[in-house]
Amino acid sequence: MDDLTLTHTITSYECSADHLMKPEFFMHLCQEMAEEHAEMNNLGFDWAVQNHKIWVETRGNYELFRRPAWKETITLRTNTGQASALQARRFVEMTDKEGHVLARADLLWVLIDITTRRPFPLKRANIPLEGLECPPITQELVCPEWSEEPLAVCPHTAARRDIDFNGHINNSAYLVWALDTLPAEHTPEGAPARIHLSFRKECMLGNEVQVQHYRSGNFTHHVINSAEGVRAEVDIQWS
Repeated sequence: MDDLTLTHTITSYECSADHLMKPEFFMHLCQEMAEEHAEMNNLGFDWAVQNHKIWVETRGNYELFRRPAWKETITLRTNTGQASALQARRFVEMTDKEGHVLARADLLWVLIDITTRRPFPLKRANIPLEGLECPPITQELVCPEWSEEPLAVCPHTAARRDIDFNGHINNSAYLVWALDTLPAEHTPEGAPARIHLSFRKECMLGNEVQVQHYRSGNFTHHVINSAEGVRAEVDIQWS
């Protein structure tokens, strides 16, 4: 598939008090790019619904080199390819007006059959994907060993604002929950520079979860846990 390139001007609601883009909004932009690109190739949300399918992200590797500022115009580029019989791989790159790379994302997606709730083979869906080469800088985040017991455990209830088009918790919400509930005394200095998210089990409105926090140096590990099992895991390397 051909690349898709779009420009975007950073808005005030995408920024924190320092006037720089919040990390979770890069995830939002990646999701929008994914839909735009899929729609361009007749594989977007409407196509999925008509075929009783949904696209679901299962893993995300994100790198943030510099967070763009309020009113700064950035360029986003994306492409996708096949990672396995069941997985599509998407690459997203964000650059500034001089072409300097601000952030990158390396994402895995699956096509879920809404009837069986199981992944649907891409070949059976007639989705023409080839292999996709991403810059080596988007390799897996290697984290240290964690202690057996968490430093802190924070209860949380999935709220209305966290729900997305698919009716479950948006992927970015897990990062927000991790950052918002991480106690100040366990927060490394700087800002998130590399983020790895693994999505284990869907979470719905009103679900009660616990955010378990671990730390080793400038790495933090966050487990979104519930009575039904782990929902997601978030690993962060801080700058």
